[in-house]
Order: sequence, then structure tokens, then C-alpha cells
Amino acid sequence: MERVPVPLREREFHHLLVVAAVLGVGVGVVATAFRVVWLALKHLLWSTLTATYWRVPVSIAAGVLVGAVLYSTFYPGALSALVQQFHGEGRVELADNVPIIPVGLVGLVAGQNAGPEGVMSVVGGSFGTYVSELFGFDNSTKLLTLAGMGAGFGAILGAPIGGALLWLELPHERGLEYYEAIIPTFVASFAGYLTEVALGGMRLFPVWQTASIVPPTLPKLGWAAAVGVLCIPFGLVYSEAFSLVGRAFRRLSVAVYVRTTLAGAVIGVLGWLVPLSYFYGGAKMNALLGGGFTLQTLLVTLAAVMVAAGVTIHGNWIGGLIVPHMFMGALVGQAAALVVPGLPPVLASLAGMAAFNSVVTGTPLSSALIAIALTDGASITPVFLASLVAFTASPSVRFLEAVGPRSESPGFHVSDE
Repeated sequence: MERVPVPLREREFHHLLVVAAVLGVGVGVVATAFRVVWLALKHLLWSTLTATYWRVPVSIAAGVLVGAVLYSTFYPGALSALVQQFHGEGRVELADNVPIIPVGLVGLVAGQNAGPEGVMSVVGGSFGTYVSELFGFDNSTKLLTLAGMGAGFGAILGAPIGGALLWLELPHERGLEYYEAIIPTFVASFAGYLTEVALGGMRLFPVWQTASIVPPTLPKLGWAAAVGVLCIPFGLVYSEAFSLVGRAFRRLSVAVYVRTTLAGAVIGVLGWLVPLSYFYGGAKMNALLGGGFTLQTLLVTLAAVMVAAGVTIHGNWIGGLIVPHMFMGALVGQAAALVVPGLPPVLASLAGMAAFNSVVTGTPLSSALIAIALTDGASITPVFLASLVAFTASPSVRFLEAVGPRSESPGFHVSDE
């Protein structure tokens, strides 16, 4: 039987998937090392300094250290800068990791309200750019950069599906425009996730303990949709507050080390006065889901977390805001459950997690999938419904000013010639 030769385009695509898998493994190794070091330093420090007032001097000292690192290297920018860089250049340089990894590590130990997903997204994106050149996929640099970002996000949080989709949704105002990057991004994300599982085990990943709410009845679906709508005004308030903090920092026009130290002072004071505003949200989510908080405590914490997130990013500390956004949404859901008779608190929290991030970042699919992954599959249908309702009913928030349409025609392969 005569063997039919495989077209070049198909061979290129399968080669690309192999490269994506290699990329994911590399990202998984770095993510594992980063998480182990971060959690070890955090435990060492805070098992000694147990009183909450220590948060003030620790965060100020961290601000000085962050400023020193950025002053001696450079400030690569926040999430908006990363999205803008992707649209403009289609690549992330390996040199960006020089300030981002140590600054992200210091901030996570010292209570910043931004998560590790921001750090690993940059690491993964830079690895994607590097392997695209190493393996001769120069015309697919954007796709492998996206794949690396998804791998970094999925590996560090233990959400390979949502992490992959996030970086396919996030750069655009509506939809997944780099559709041919979907499979390579999933391959890279799962390769990174499986690598971290193999190296460190499932215990490395945060899981928010909550009871599964199944089956989804009509009243539960109605409550989920209502929470999705409720998150819209809170998301708009947060977006405006985030912008106000940014404008305030820009008016200061001070050296980077002054900004980082000032940010550290604000983060520390807020963490001392409002304990649940300290750290980025992953570890403290279980305390919130346990309930027992008054309405006043929830609303004060929500306000403090919103300010802390803005100060963290605009104060030139480095991290991601997806999990902090979900913590804000859980606060909104918990508060609503105290006010609205019959609204189940856990359902409200789960719906709020996905809905709030969906409103702010315009990522309804990945928001739901990340919330579902981190709650071990609780309430899949209601969470998806809340996220989609919030996204559909909300105006264009423009939290990320750099989002925009795809600038080139589709294509991940070389010429057929």
C-alpha cells in the first residue's frame, strides 16, 4: 500500500504541538521552584512574626527592597503593559524575568494584593518567545507566547483549562481571536500543570473548600444569575477606584523606590487594620467561605482589598489580579447573602467569584473555569451562568486599556512552498 506523504502544513502543526509541550514542561519546572521557595519563605517569616502589626514594617521593608531591585534593573510594567507589548511586538523578552521574579517573590511574601499568576504569565510568555525562535517558528511567535502565558497561569494556580483560556480571552475586548492558538495553549498549559503535579504533588495547589451544590435547580440558577448582575456595579466601582489610585500615583512623579515604599506602607497598614485585605486572596479564601462575618466587616474588607489591589499594581509591585478579583466577588456574594433572605451564601460566593472577574476583565469563560477548578468542581452550571450573565449585561469596563483586536491574519504555519 502506497504511503501518502503528510502535507508540510500538518507536519508543522504537529511539530508546533511538540514544541508547546516542551514549553509547558519548562514553565512547570520554574513554577514549581517558584512556588516552593515562595511558600517556604512565607512560612518562615510569618510563623515567627505572628502579630498583625508586624505587617506594617515588613511591607515597608519589602517596598524598599522592591524599589531597589527595580531601580537597579528596570520596571517592565503591569498587566496592561504586557497586553500592549503582546499586541505591538508579539513577544516577551527573557530579560523581563530579571526584575519580575524577585519582585514578585518579595511581594507575595510581604502581603501584596496580587497573585503569582502575573509573575508566571510573564515567565511563560518569555519562554514561549524563546522556544519559537529556538525551534524555528519565527512566524508563530505570538501563538507560542500565548501558549507560554497560558501555561504559566495554569501551572501556578492548578487550573490548566481556565489558565489556557484566560490568555486567549484577555488581550481582546470580546472573544478569542487567536483561535488557532487554542490547542497549542492547552497542550502547553497541561504539560506545565502535569509537570508541577509530578514534581510537587497536588498539595501544591490551593483548593477553596466548599460544598458542591448539585443538582442545579431553577431557583439556584436564578440566584446565580442575580449575583452575576449584582457584581456589575461593584465591578464598575472597583475599576474606577483602580483608575483613581493610578492617577494619584502618576501625579506623585517620584522615583520608583519611593512609589514602592509608599505602596508597601499602605499595604501594611491596611493589612494591620483589615486583616483579610493582606495577601493576594488564595490562602484567605477558605476563611471567607467559612462564614461568620458581619455585613460591615465584609464591606470594609471589600473596600480595603480594592484599594490594596490598586496600590499594589500602581505602586510598581508585580503580580496578577485574577484571584484578588475572585476574592472581591466572593465578598460581594457573602454580603448579598446576609441581606437577601433565602440566598445560599456558598452559592452566592461561587457565583460572585466568576462574575466579578468576568465584569472587570471581560473573560467569561476562563473566569468560570478558574473558579470551578479552584473549588474542586463545585456548582459548574450556576458558576458559568453567573459569569456569562455578568459579562453579557455589563458595559465595556475597559479595565485593561491595552485590549484590542488582532492585527494580523490567522496563520501558525510556514509557507506551503
